[in-house]
Amino acid sequence: HMIKKIINLIINSPLYPHWLEWKKSREANNYILKSIHGRIIEVGAGDGTMKSELLKKHKNIKEYLATDYSSWDKEFEKINQTIIRSKILALFLSYRKRIKLNNICSAEKLPYKDNTFDYHLSFEVLEHIQNHDKYFEEATRVVKRGGKIIVACPFLFRMHGVEPDHKFDYFRYTNGFFYGMAEKYNLKLNKIYNNTGFGTTFASLTNQWLIQRIKESNILFKLFILVFSPFLFTFTNLIGLLIDLNPDKRFATRFYAVLEKK
Repeated sequence: HMIKKIINLIINSPLYPHWLEWKKSREANNYILKSIHGRIIEVGAGDGTMKSELLKKHKNIKEYLATDYSSWDKEFEKINQTIIRSKILALFLSYRKRIKLNNICSAEKLPYKDNTFDYHLSFEVLEHIQNHDKYFEEATRVVKRGGKIIVACPFLFRMHGVEPDHKFDYFRYTNGFFYGMAEKYNLKLNKIYNNTGFGTTFASLTNQWLIQRIKESNILFKLFILVFSPFLFTFTNLIGLLIDLNPDKRFATRFYAVLEKK
C-alpha cells in the first residue's frame, strides 16, 4: 500500500510525463460531461475506464452501454498479465483491468434502434475510423431528438495505434470539420471546446518523444535518458502549464465537440 501511494503521488505530479496532458483532459471531461444523464452509448470504449468513472460521478445515468469494434481480448490479456506479474510497473504505466463490453460492434453500424440514447460518446476514437460520415450518420440515428453527440479527438498529437506502423490512425480534425458535419447531418453545433494550447502540446509531444527514445535506444542512451528524464518531464510539464494559463487554441492538443440532434 505504501508503494502504491508513492507511485500515485508521482503519477499526480509534474514528474510524470503525461501529468499535464492528463490533467487538462480530466478538467475538459469534467466540464463537457458535467450534466450527463439518461441513456448513454460510448463507442470505442476500450477498457471501460470512462464508463467506470462516469457511473461513479453521475447518479442520473440510467443506462450506460460500452461498445467497441473488437473485444481486444489478446491485448487486454497481455495487460492483465502485466498487472499480475508486476504491479509496480503496471501502476507506472497506468494499466487497468478492463471491464466487460456491452456489445462488440462497429461505430459505423450500431445494433440499436433509432432515437434510443440521450448521449453518444467517443473519446480518442474518431481518428481511428476511416468513414467518419458513417460514424456521424449512425450517431445521429441512435440519439433522441435533443440528444447530444460528444466527440473528443486529438489534434496536435503523435501518430498512434497498432505500433509500429500506426495502421489505424487515419485523421486529425479541426473546427471546420465539425461545422461541416453539423450542417450535413442537420445537427446543432453547441460547442467546440479545448483548454489546451502550445504549452500542453509542447509538453505532451516532448515527453512522448523522450519515452520513445527510452524504449528504442541502446542501453547506454536509455540509462542516460532515464537518469535525467524526471527533471526533463518536470521542466516540460511546468513550462507547459505556465504557457497554457492563457492557451492559444490554434495549437490545441485535442478538441471536444458537442453536437445536438434537432
